[in-house]
Amino acid sequence: MKLVALLTVLALVVGTAGASETRSKLYKTDDHVDGVPVGGDRVVGDTIEEPWVVASLPFTGTANTCLFNHDYDEVCPYSGSISPDVVYAYAPATDIILVGDLCDGYPNSYDTKMYIYENAQGNLVACDEDGCGSALGYASYIWNTELSAGNIYYVVVDGYSGDCGNYVLKLYLGDPYTFECPPGALLEGEPDCYDGYVDMYNAGCNEVPYLFQDIIPCDGEPITYCGTSGVYYFGTGIYRDTDWYQLVTTNPDIIDWTVEAPRPIDFYILDGLYGCSNIDVVSSHTTAPGEPYTFENVQLATPGIYWLWVAPTTWDIGNYPCGETEYIWTLEGYTGTSTPIEAATWGAIKGMFR
Repeated sequence: MKLVALLTVLALVVGTAGASETRSKLYKTDDHVDGVPVGGDRVVGDTIEEPWVVASLPFTGTANTCLFNHDYDEVCPYSGSISPDVVYAYAPATDIILVGDLCDGYPNSYDTKMYIYENAQGNLVACDEDGCGSALGYASYIWNTELSAGNIYYVVVDGYSGDCGNYVLKLYLGDPYTFECPPGALLEGEPDCYDGYVDMYNAGCNEVPYLFQDIIPCDGEPITYCGTSGVYYFGTGIYRDTDWYQLVTTNPDIIDWTVEAPRPIDFYILDGLYGCSNIDVVSSHTTAPGEPYTFENVQLATPGIYWLWVAPTTWDIGNYPCGETEYIWTLEGYTGTSTPIEAATWGAIKGMFR
């Protein structure tokens, strides 16, 4: 038996230039019972012709995609998915900013994919694969997508490769967010990445010779940097611009590192005392868009070499365009002097942080 939901008929009233009109119903079904097919072997939620309807926001929906059929797929950035998918439809009465959130399904969910069509299959307005980050099981997160009144938007919950399973979908209004580099901040200074880009600036352990951006201490006073990153093609592969900032301690510093970005970004503090072949993760966090996060009271040994590592959460070119993937970080408590580190042997860590 396949899963369906109890639904009522919804008529859309949308604004036109100085008038309003009633549009056709999103679906023709009426008072369905769980397990009863719609249109033969189809059930509500299986296709954009018979979607589950979102009447208002905020909205939370749960189901198991394994009980549905595979009908759609989009590349963001992985192709070839044969996972079953579930469709929701929403028609905003006014122009809005929408957030689509599958993060709360962890740890009982699966490796998801989510995308949004406007009015018809193929008219893609947003797509995400792993926006919640690896710590939340590679669930999907679409942030601040603009939806316009007078259209029907289809939110498709899909999966990576052939994955399927339970999910918790949250749809809610986003907030307009202005991201600005604060006065007095230092600039990372790296050129914007592009297709075919070779990072010869602060690629850290990802290039030979190793390239780190040394941070000059200021007697423990706050140091603020504004940087950019992005995702790009190199040949047939997809790469992230990873930024590696280097700290060299001469005292047992205790630091606070505050990070912020308008998109989900991965921030790591790495212990690099033994070089690129033997890196330890001191602490890590994936930021939520527009929400500052502080690594508090992080103890740095003396002597020590540490790297502040920054990169897009996923290899999603659409969500992380080069030059537009911005971030800010502020470091407090760092008193050591910064000197170059000698290159160490290259190891398996390259694949992890590429």
